[in-house]
Amino acid sequence: MSTTRAALPDSTTDAFQAEALAAANADRARHHAPALVLDSDLSKYAMERAASRSQSEKLSAGHSGLRDGTGENIFWGGSSGEPRPGSDAVKSWYDEIGNYDFDKAQFSPNAGHFTQLVWKSSTRVGIGRVSGQGPEFYETYIVFVFEPPGNMEGEFADNVLRI
Repeated sequence: MSTTRAALPDSTTDAFQAEALAAANADRARHHAPALVLDSDLSKYAMERAASRSQSEKLSAGHSGLRDGTGENIFWGGSSGEPRPGSDAVKSWYDEIGNYDFDKAQFSPNAGHFTQLVWKSSTRVGIGRVSGQGPEFYETYIVFVFEPPGNMEGEFADNVLRI
């Protein structure tokens, strides 16, 4: 990954984290997964990840450099000048449900954000956000990091439950 620009500034607030966590836990509850607990150390890591992801265009940085034992969902969105709320990220990830085959119960690259979001065995989350004026428009990067990580081969049937 080549760094192409300065990181966007941190725009993580307690209210943002609470709103994002509530949105995630509402979706998890529908899939019989326990509520995630916001972890302050993981949130610091999520903020670092959001800043580093913002150094590259849109989502081009991907998951490069993610530490072992951590799952990650990344959201990028443009807007007219305000940071995007956490519920926008959660909705975009949850909307991948249509790409997941509950009968096959296996990883799908088009549903990986959804399956990590509702992964029953993930219990702790860190949430971070950076936002600011990019080269074309106002940009927001939202990162959730999960521990234990989801999307583990052979464990989908036990961790991604139907509504």
